[in-house]
Amino acid sequence: MVESNQKKIAKFLKSDKVTYKGLEKENLRSDLEGKISNKSFPKSFGVHNFNRYITLDYSEPHLEIVTPPFVENSDAYNFLCDLHKYVEENLDGDLLWNYSMPPKFKRKYIKLPPHRESNTTKLAHLYRLGLRNRYGDKMQSTAGIHFNFSFSDSVIKALGNNKTEIYLGVSRNFLRLFPIILRLIGCSPVTHKSFLKGRHINIENLDEEDCYLPKSTSLRVSRLGYYSEEQDESLITFNSLDEYLITLRNYINKPNDKFKHISLDLKQQVNDGTIQMESELYNHVRPKGIISKDTRAYTQLKRKGIEYLEIRSIDLNPYTKIGISIEDIEFLELVLIFCALSDSPLISNLESDCIKENIRRSSETGQNCNFIKGLESEKAEEPAKYVTEEFLKKLQNFASTIGLHKDNKKMFSEYISRNNVPLSKKLINDLDKSENLLTFIVKKSAPINHKVNKNNRALFEKERDLSEKQYVHDKKEDNMMFEEYLERFRGEIE
Repeated sequence: MVESNQKKIAKFLKSDKVTYKGLEKENLRSDLEGKISNKSFPKSFGVHNFNRYITLDYSEPHLEIVTPPFVENSDAYNFLCDLHKYVEENLDGDLLWNYSMPPKFKRKYIKLPPHRESNTTKLAHLYRLGLRNRYGDKMQSTAGIHFNFSFSDSVIKALGNNKTEIYLGVSRNFLRLFPIILRLIGCSPVTHKSFLKGRHINIENLDEEDCYLPKSTSLRVSRLGYYSEEQDESLITFNSLDEYLITLRNYINKPNDKFKHISLDLKQQVNDGTIQMESELYNHVRPKGIISKDTRAYTQLKRKGIEYLEIRSIDLNPYTKIGISIEDIEFLELVLIFCALSDSPLISNLESDCIKENIRRSSETGQNCNFIKGLESEKAEEPAKYVTEEFLKKLQNFASTIGLHKDNKKMFSEYISRNNVPLSKKLINDLDKSENLLTFIVKKSAPINHKVNKNNRALFEKERDLSEKQYVHDKKEDNMMFEEYLERFRGEIE
């Protein structure tokens, strides 16, 4: 179990204690019957590649809304509510599907966004084609939330000034705790049967329309969801930045036999490596460098180190109006501070195997399973509910020590309740009592009662106009054919 370090806590308390939080939220678009939409990205949002707040993830119905970083949790949450409502107002009758497993599939292929005419948009289109050819549309159509997190310069200085090492330590501890976290935030144990069509997956029937794993917390995180067998051979441990970069480079540059049959022409994939580019790496936490339009993420990390962490694998919570609550934000913030102020030894091969197994258990049977607790023997196991209870007690004491206990009383009450009855179990119970998944989630995806802040509305409209101008500028700036642009992109990581 991760243990807090009193010396680190004392140093943290001498800093300004400021953290920055940003949110990226994905939603599929559905019609009123719970079928996946096939409508195009609304023109009222501008050009998706260049809009900082409203964009697309994989496909036309796969919307993503993005907040800037905020110090106050309430500011991040309210901005996300404004974005959510603003998007709802422009969906031509569609809903924002408030669940991580997708709506009902109506046809074999989902509509991908066009590549347009600039080199950056052509590259994005080719990358999406590669994802389709490698994994299929269905796996790419699960949705979730990314939680972007960083410390102020004051905190970094207090903890020793080595920003990259601090964030690597946080990443290792987050992996150690992720099985517990997933038990508390996972809420996708059921899927519509259309998600399974053409896929050989061992899963049970819940009713005529839906399938499930009875004790699962998150199908999305499990081997049935957003998963790459080619990347699952070893856990990325974050023991050093060099090790992480070597893994990235090898995954990108070394041909993978499974993907060699997919052509490398301009209609199939970016490359034939295990991943086409950095964003294809499926991990629960992702170190991020300074964002640059002209430089790859790998290069920025190598040159400048880690600037912030992107916490991934957070399911949408259909029991909240926009898929996440302010209590969820408070919980994630507190967990990450706890990770930073705790000892974080390097992850051994044995511990790596235990972490992987605990994550598998949590995702597939986490409502009622045992976690491996000791590294000496796989027989050292304890019930997940008990391990989670002990962690929440420890986190409460930690919050009190650093002065966050009063602000988190409601959050702890909510999370203690979730440990007793996980969100995933609550969802299955509710479906057993009433209706099928599509009907239930359509109701949970009803337009929210929220008034968009007028200043933010003006900001979103301005961003729409700026995205269109930026796209025109991007086309004018292109000084080479796409074939040459792609070769340069491929050759940047040596």
